[in-house]
Amino acid sequence: MSETDQPQGGNEVEKRPEDGESSGTDVEHHKEKKQKTGTTSHAIPISRRKSYDENPRMSSVYGEEKSNVPAWMKSRRSDKYEKYEKYDKYKAPVIASSAPENKPDERYNKYMGAHDTKTDDRIKRYGSSTTPTPEPGKKRKNSDDEDSIPAPYSNIPITKGADPEYQPFQSRIHDKSYKDINSIVRAHYNQRTQQSKYQGSRTKSPIYKMRNFNNVIKYILLGDWVKKSPIPEKPTVLLDLCCGKGGDLNKCEFVSIDQYIGVDISDQSIKEAFSRYSRNKVHFIPQNGLKGRERDTRRYNFEACFATGDCFGTSIPDILEPNFPGIIQGLFPVDCVSIQFALHYAFESEEKVNTLLNNVTKSLRPGGTFIGTIPSSDFMKDKIVKKEFLDEGGKKFGNELYSVTFHDDPPADGIFRPPFGHCYNYSLKDAIDDVPEYVVPFESFRAFCEEHGLTLRYKKNFIDIFNQHIPKYFSKLNKNLIEGMKRSDGKYGAEGAEKEAVGFYIGFVFEKVSA
Repeated sequence: MSETDQPQGGNEVEKRPEDGESSGTDVEHHKEKKQKTGTTSHAIPISRRKSYDENPRMSSVYGEEKSNVPAWMKSRRSDKYEKYEKYDKYKAPVIASSAPENKPDERYNKYMGAHDTKTDDRIKRYGSSTTPTPEPGKKRKNSDDEDSIPAPYSNIPITKGADPEYQPFQSRIHDKSYKDINSIVRAHYNQRTQQSKYQGSRTKSPIYKMRNFNNVIKYILLGDWVKKSPIPEKPTVLLDLCCGKGGDLNKCEFVSIDQYIGVDISDQSIKEAFSRYSRNKVHFIPQNGLKGRERDTRRYNFEACFATGDCFGTSIPDILEPNFPGIIQGLFPVDCVSIQFALHYAFESEEKVNTLLNNVTKSLRPGGTFIGTIPSSDFMKDKIVKKEFLDEGGKKFGNELYSVTFHDDPPADGIFRPPFGHCYNYSLKDAIDDVPEYVVPFESFRAFCEEHGLTLRYKKNFIDIFNQHIPKYFSKLNKNLIEGMKRSDGKYGAEGAEKEAVGFYIGFVFEKVSA
């Protein structure tokens, strides 16, 4: 999950507030059905940029070759696997209304719904068409477990610090051995999101400098590797998997994207990300977009949508389409897929890794980039071979800031075979409290990516990324972010226990090389 980053502005990041065709009759029938069920579709901010017919658009591999009808007008009896059929060649999917031009209300109802007046209704979680009414006098049971269906984006609280003194994060998850990895991760990040509102000033966090360092690494990776679409006038779209609380929204503004799509398993994190984006979004963007105008870099100049979902177990269309009908045809393929500090959860099983990489490669356009950060298997191997353990059993290493504790005895040569299911508990002071993660043997990961049409373009550990690229970014980033990395010797970067903790991670970039 992404950490909260610092905002940006101008050349320097300015500070922001916290962080199968149908007739017209079919359409009418569809609207009547929606009125009866009480569900509505959500308006999609496809793009503010102007489109030109003479410029062909990149088609999505999720689209259907036989039909250009929008997703929300298709029969529910359609083969669900047709959305994965690839186009033989690029062509623009047509999103058109069958309503007469002289009936404005009907023309826009396909986007807004017949009675699209409540935001809460528009953004309801798929599978929860109505919100159950609690029984009178019955109090809700307090539990660390997550609801099977996350709550909608309603009653989003304003983030405020409750105490001037900083309160370190403390997990309240009990009996982890009886819970699956998804439940633990969801519960952990939901709790963390709630507690972060009352912790106080983050500058007092014991890992404040480490957070700044990690954020700079992500600025560098996204700044160097988010590539604009080769098709003129096509918006630059970024898909952020495991987006957390929206900690990388500022970085997306920094690289000047046009459309952001955030997906995360934690419903509380998604609510916080949605709230953060809404507070800082630029309003009243002109029809001609930003042509001839400078971006207001103190705010978000891109459109965004957020969805709760498990990208390791569910396809991207199944996560997005129920809440944002037509989004696959309208915005995919994307220019970049980002996954920061989360991919290791997929290595529980081969099935999860394949689902994730299918989502990545099907979402990307040819030439698009897959950018991420993961724990370094080489770092772990070095610790194991040198026997730098904190316990006599040879299962735990780390320092006063972080620790890694393997569930089973690690291999003496530090090479994990097979590449899946090697679990360890990871702790990071004031951030992650003994949460299970999985080893990502990088060469195995690289081989899986190649099988999915992704070629490695870049791989370095965090220390090398910083040392080699910070001169280019030093004057571009927020001064507070830079000053937050000042060492005791007056230089910038990580030192002491923090240096080892950040050295645990690497950054990577893959490129999609085939259609």
